[in-house]
Amino acid sequence: MKPYQESLKIKRDNYSALESAELRGEQRGQKQGIEIGAELERAKAEQEKREMAIEMLAGGEPLEKIARYSKLSIAEIQALV
Repeated sequence: MKPYQESLKIKRDNYSALESAELRGEQRGQKQGIEIGAELERAKAEQEKREMAIEMLAGGEPLEKIARYSKLSIAEIQALV
């Protein structure tokens, strides 16, 4: 292979390797973003459960009813008081 053709091949190979690395990095970043978003949603849902339980406690609802609707354990509900 002639030197010019060989240098072009090296340049193309390097470009291809860089593009692949960028794509893998983007995919990894997207995956991490999705995981972080899911974790934030879970935390938000848990906070909403606690807020609902606090409101039900303030309204005088029985612990068993609060546990049924909030999906919190009775111990978790009692810890809110």
